[in-house]
Amino acid sequence: MSNAHEASASATGYLYQCRYALLMGLEATLDSPELRISIEKFDDIAFELNGQPVQLVQTKHHKVRTGKLTDSSADLWKTLLIWIKNAESNGGDFLKYRHLLITTGVAPSKSAASLLRTKDRDEARADALLLKVASSSTNSVLNNAFSAYTCLSMESRHALLRSIHVLDSSASITDVKEDIHRELHRAVGRQQIEIFAERLEGWWLDQVIRMLSGQGADNLAVLAIESRIDELREEFRRASLPVDYRVSSPPQEVIPLLNSHPFVHQLRKINLGPARIEYAIRDYYRASEQRSKWVREELLVNDELKTFEQVLVEAWQPRFAAQQDDLSADSNEKERIRSGRELFTWAEQQACFPLRSLREQFLTHGSYHILANRYAVGWHPDYMQDGCDEQKGGD
Repeated sequence: MSNAHEASASATGYLYQCRYALLMGLEATLDSPELRISIEKFDDIAFELNGQPVQLVQTKHHKVRTGKLTDSSADLWKTLLIWIKNAESNGGDFLKYRHLLITTGVAPSKSAASLLRTKDRDEARADALLLKVASSSTNSVLNNAFSAYTCLSMESRHALLRSIHVLDSSASITDVKEDIHRELHRAVGRQQIEIFAERLEGWWLDQVIRMLSGQGADNLAVLAIESRIDELREEFRRASLPVDYRVSSPPQEVIPLLNSHPFVHQLRKINLGPARIEYAIRDYYRASEQRSKWVREELLVNDELKTFEQVLVEAWQPRFAAQQDDLSADSNEKERIRSGRELFTWAEQQACFPLRSLREQFLTHGSYHILANRYAVGWHPDYMQDGCDEQKGGD
């Protein structure tokens, strides 16, 4: 159980790192579009300019928000050790980079980490607290970090701390998702933002894999994120259809005409009540008007409506076949009406199929009535007999 828990926490940490990198990349498209972003190159996350890092980021994710960032916190000291080693390998200039420690943990009041937040900073006091821990702690696991820090000159320690900004109580892995949604709210409508963000994050994870595996460059221009958003926006614009008749009702003078249509006759054949017939007429009107407008405005391509109707028919077919199987050869009319009403209830209350990315109940329900009007579908087991009788009458 312990190993499984550790593996889960580790996986969550990596996913958090990747998701937070995307959020920071989105923010950078506005503030610093000239930068490039990398993962696990200079640090957990790094922003680069002309091949050199300008901001190094450590991310720490904890399932429970507790006072994790105390003066003796392993998260804090391991991060300090990483940054000290990095600076020493680059000439000892501790102010060369901006260092960010992003953690879901909380820095207790008056702790060293709390004094390194963006506001109300006190690097000298933080230094004193860290020196106290380094000289008194018995945690042998952190000895290298303690030694590295205490071996720095006071000037170097203060320079390091001036470059550090602690962002504690940061968004969790699920909260970061909501932050990404907020960053994208101008790119796409509210109804589409969930799938839009999923598509963007899927692309982003592919880019991270390419960076880490050496299949591509080891960094990515933040403007590439903006370009991908533009591409997705265009895709979603093509994928979306305007909805004009969601709450429309048929004019009073049209209702008597619609009442005489075959789809209404089919509903009366299964003894449907007047209220449900009224709803069916309403949905038939909405779907017919909406579909006609899309055709007039040339918003549909190829055989989209034909394909959509085929989806509806093929969803209906096995249900109608099951209805036939469940009825005995000598079933009476009452049983056949009840069976037809059950089939219609599925189409009326459960069926909802998308046309492109548009999923509207009135479109599915109304389109079923359009199909029933042509006897392409039906509800009563013997609905086709009416279609044959109508054809004979027309002859």
